[in-house]
Amino acid sequence: METYLGQSANVYNSDLGEFVNDDHVHFAQVLQDLKPTYSLVYIPVKDRTTPEEKQKPWAILDSPDNAPQYIVRYMSQEDMKEPHKVLAWLFDGDIVRHGAENVLKRIEAEENAKKLMDLKRREDELEDILEFGEFAMSGGRSKLHTFTHNGKKFGR
Repeated sequence: METYLGQSANVYNSDLGEFVNDDHVHFAQVLQDLKPTYSLVYIPVKDRTTPEEKQKPWAILDSPDNAPQYIVRYMSQEDMKEPHKVLAWLFDGDIVRHGAENVLKRIEAEENAKKLMDLKRREDELEDILEFGEFAMSGGRSKLHTFTHNGKKFGR
């Protein structure tokens, strides 16, 4: 299984012959933040052969240092529409392992997962804003004191 994800929203991936969704990229990043040995893997449409692969083309792969790789969970396209629920399931698994099984903790886990996904999206937005600011302060490609962006004139 291979990880086939791009770096930005709706980018056409020629290896896949498909577009890559921004939420999937964020989800993969959050998984890595949650546990560095986790990765999000995807079976492209052209490579799906079994009914299971067609039904659940996504998976969370754990690659621990001193053990063989294994799949933590297979996921359908429907599961990937709400990645915060998958994160909540991962958080919940940690809660169960540590013995704290109650409804409030599960609700909190889902809310924290939603916040984490939103924060990752916001992080990308802030990076774009900073890059634009650096570009503007440098004078742009032409090194001018003023430049036009989206019909507005900016200057120093």
